[in-house]
Amino acid sequence: MSHENVDFVRAGFAAFERSGDVNEVLGLMSDEVVVYRADPDGATFHGRQGFLEATTEWTEGFSEWAVVPEEFTDAGDFVVVRVQQVVRGEASGVPVEAAFWFVFEVGDAEITRLSFYVRENEALEAAGLHG
Repeated sequence: MSHENVDFVRAGFAAFERSGDVNEVLGLMSDEVVVYRADPDGATFHGRQGFLEATTEWTEGFSEWAVVPEEFTDAGDFVVVRVQQVVRGEASGVPVEAAFWFVFEVGDAEITRLSFYVRENEALEAAGLHG
């Protein structure tokens, strides 16, 4: 089942890249999805609306924003995705790139939890892998 989870998450990234429509991504999520942001504040958001809120906060202050998946790690019910975030500061116009790790928990063919990490070891630990 876990390889199917990687394919499922990969398809979600591809759909968003194709259309830019967040509704396609929302359609992959459980109504009760939990979104966790480790940094800077350990905030937790609930439901699809919570995902939208977390995403809005994440992208504030940027005139351009893209997340490019670079590596998918199969961890059973979890999929760890190393992404490269490419942004441009709204006020400064300065481009910035940084790596982040997204941990998706998949159950019953939907995303039940999504966590964002700035440190790989924390993401791996969250997925039950060595950190």
